[in-house]
Amino acid sequence: MITLRFVYRSGCHLCEAMWAELDGVRASGEVDFELIDLARERHLEERYGENIPLLFHGERELCRYFLDMQKLGDYLDGLRGG
Repeated sequence: MITLRFVYRSGCHLCEAMWAELDGVRASGEVDFELIDLARERHLEERYGENIPLLFHGERELCRYFLDMQKLGDYLDGLRGG
């Protein structure tokens, strides 16, 4: 299972939009998400600040502010070996 980290802040409209756009990826059942809410992880606030939402695989940043579905799809295909 591939696990992606989604860094967001409650009430952030860009975060809500990206999360909604990830519906298809979540529904596939092939990808798991670790949700990181900056309101609960104050020590990360300094690191990320207003640079959210963010989508990571490990330490690799995949998307910032907006979801690039083509880039994400190509990346996931590469991980799957296809």
